[in-house]
Amino acid sequence: MTTTTSVSSSSSSATTSTSSSSSSSTIDTSQFLQLLVEEIQNQNPLNPTDTTDFMNQMMSYASYSQLSDMSSTLLSLQESVDTISSSLTTTSA
Repeated sequence: MTTTTSVSSSSSSATTSTSSSSSSSTIDTSQFLQLLVEEIQNQNPLNPTDTTDFMNQMMSYASYSQLSDMSSTLLSLQESVDTISSSLTTTSA
């Protein structure tokens, strides 16, 4: 019984660290994977987390990462178009 209590407290502290870290504005892939490994290591052995939850977390982060990369690429493209547009406007005026 005492072992279960200590495992549960470890599991809740891992969950707390995961939620506090995910509230930050940016997290890189290595930080995400480190948190995921800690979550797996500190889970309750009597009530393990379903693998579907881990896969959902990984897919959510992969989607976020791809959208973030696409956003930065689009911003770069927009800056290039704005530069070209302003140079054309200046040349024609």
